[in-house]
Amino acid sequence: MSRRHVLLSPRIFRKHEACFAFLFPPLTVLLLLVTPPTDAASEFNFEISRRVHERLTDYMSDPTTIARLISEYRINDGFPHGMGAPDRNAYLRLNDALTTLFPHFESIYYGLEDGVFVGHGFASRVANYREPGESGYDIATAETTGMIKYLKSCVDVAGESKECIMEPGGPYVECIDGCALARCDDEDSQRDCTALNDDKEREQCESKIKWCRQYVRRTATEKDRLGFVPRSTSCIDHTGVPSQESGEVMKKDTDVRGGCYYSDGVTPVERNLSGAYAYCGGDGAVCNDTFVGAFQVSDYDPRWRGWYEDCRASQRSNWSPPYTFFTTLAMGITYSEPIYMTDEEGRNIFSGVVAVDYTFDNITEFLVDNYGDGTTTVAVFEDAPPHYLIASSTGSKAVKKVLASDESRPCAEERNADCKAARASITSISQTPMDAMLSRSFARQVEESFPDSLVSAKAHDDVYSDTAYVSQTQLFELADADLAWRIIIMAPTELSSNDTITKGDTLFAFLIAVALFGFSVCVVLFFAFYKHRKTSAIIASDWRFTSAFIVGCSLLNTSSLSFLGPNTTPLCMLRMWLFHFFFAATLSPLLVKTYRMMKLIGGKVPRRVKISHFKAALYTLPIIVVQVVILTIFSVVDPRKQVESIDMNGADVSHRVICAHDTNAFFVTELIFEGGLVLLGCILAFQTRHLKGDFGESKQLIIAMYNIAVVGSVVVIIVNVMDSDQATKRVLVAMGILWGSVFSCCAFVVPRLLRVREIQRADSANDTGKETRVHVSGI
Repeated sequence: MSRRHVLLSPRIFRKHEACFAFLFPPLTVLLLLVTPPTDAASEFNFEISRRVHERLTDYMSDPTTIARLISEYRINDGFPHGMGAPDRNAYLRLNDALTTLFPHFESIYYGLEDGVFVGHGFASRVANYREPGESGYDIATAETTGMIKYLKSCVDVAGESKECIMEPGGPYVECIDGCALARCDDEDSQRDCTALNDDKEREQCESKIKWCRQYVRRTATEKDRLGFVPRSTSCIDHTGVPSQESGEVMKKDTDVRGGCYYSDGVTPVERNLSGAYAYCGGDGAVCNDTFVGAFQVSDYDPRWRGWYEDCRASQRSNWSPPYTFFTTLAMGITYSEPIYMTDEEGRNIFSGVVAVDYTFDNITEFLVDNYGDGTTTVAVFEDAPPHYLIASSTGSKAVKKVLASDESRPCAEERNADCKAARASITSISQTPMDAMLSRSFARQVEESFPDSLVSAKAHDDVYSDTAYVSQTQLFELADADLAWRIIIMAPTELSSNDTITKGDTLFAFLIAVALFGFSVCVVLFFAFYKHRKTSAIIASDWRFTSAFIVGCSLLNTSSLSFLGPNTTPLCMLRMWLFHFFFAATLSPLLVKTYRMMKLIGGKVPRRVKISHFKAALYTLPIIVVQVVILTIFSVVDPRKQVESIDMNGADVSHRVICAHDTNAFFVTELIFEGGLVLLGCILAFQTRHLKGDFGESKQLIIAMYNIAVVGSVVVIIVNVMDSDQATKRVLVAMGILWGSVFSCCAFVVPRLLRVREIQRADSANDTGKETRVHVSGI
């Protein structure tokens, strides 16, 4: 019996086809079994922002309540002298009572157009008082002008008497035409009401006109010898009025009573300066308790302080921008409200300003008391750059006292002429360990332009860091003030480990096993196939392109190993390139093989077409080149990179670091390109269905292309539809690669190898038969 050319029979393939049909479902079940449980999400308390916002609103409403209460008390004749100098003690007693209701404010005080200033420093337990009058008087004529009583009222730190002489550059007020009244500078007062024809409108317009004393601000020069009306700072008793009686004076920052001492802390205060001061009641009345308990004096006139000038200019309630308080060098803001009186002509006369000082320390105390011991960190900062800190639950100060000559050195004393206040931005605070994390969270908020959604930030730059924080900001504004702050709420959240496959994870060994198994099977099939490339059964299968396809499948399986490791931008890019490049390199020889088979058939009747191996190999290049171009373009315009994602389910927050593109353009492009190639391969394979089994591999081509199409479609749909982590999806992709590559390789190789074996057995049997017949013949 002679050797004959035996081709693959469809019966042989169908014999093994059923073995593959049931492999994919068990693999999917196995994937579900090895999938790790979902990480427990952290909770983010969204109510904190609302509560802090409400509390800030309450805090900001308290100053307006206080100022209007004092104004109403004055309107109702609560102060017999209209809050003038003789009403000093009456106001201080009221002020002291207000400290019980509003203990969180630094100071409540007022200034008048005649220069009077009265108020408390609540924390320091002192009273401040300035007599009416104009500083900047010539000390040479102080005796004749009656200002000598002020010139001789100053003392040094030890209580020694000295003259009240202005320093060069010191400001003072100078009257114009004896401080005659004129319309104030605000818009309502400057309006020409006579131009209105309607009587009612004209009457309303005139009722809004305010009248102010006319004066200008001057500055003392080095040549001037000018005196000033001092503001005295006095010890107080338990009712809030000045006192120097031993055992009745309230000690600083406490409720303990003791004595009153000068600034040296040693010399007791015994001031009984007698004179015809305004405090005494006027009309020449003389008293000796105007400066009682006054241990310190300063050149201070409310009319050249910012809180007074701004309120006077606008003639409406006003919130100052943050500034340094004159007395304590603390940083805060001031609420000021104008007060008026009505003269005999019915005109609204601007009389002065009631003001409330509000330090940021008060807000800090609230945040520390409520959130200082918890996992949530809260801070308030200015919305405008450089985003100065207002308060923080970490307790960090919004301002620090430093030497004016060297801001790197702290101020050694609480009150030092060389001290200045240096504000801290939220990016520069570093007083507690959580301050650095606040700065990181703030920087991420700035990058995202303060979105309404949560923003995440890692605790460390290490890509393996599993600690992260999520933050949210809310704008806080006052409708009647040029004030815009932001509240930032920061809470820790565990970085989800379900989106990465790293050493020690359940899926780590499984993914390696899947990739190596697919690679190993394809390599074994390749060498087995290549070994028999000179046999008739292999030669008829166009072994060159089949071998190229098998090699591509083995490389495609190795791309699954890139799924291991953290989701860094370089690894994200590597995964994108390896899978899609190897997919194109794997599919191209199979597609060309199918195309050449289709050209050979061209229908039900085969036809003679010559396509050389070299020419067919060239046909694979366009597919690979196009894939490289697509990958290169998207590596520039929309690269796959590390993206931080926040998943929320109610109060549960999960922080994820994933690989993703900014848009879906790459997915759509590859779906069209690669999906189109697979679809084209299926169509071409379908065209070869009429080829008889003794001519070529039409059935194997159909099975391979359809297998790639079905498995690819299933994987793409599941990966994009299922609500799961990236680690699970990557394992599913790896299993899809394993299934699609191994099954397709087996579809080509196994039947051919079985046929080679059958031919070898048939040839061996024929050879044995011939030898037997010859032997018998010899007999």
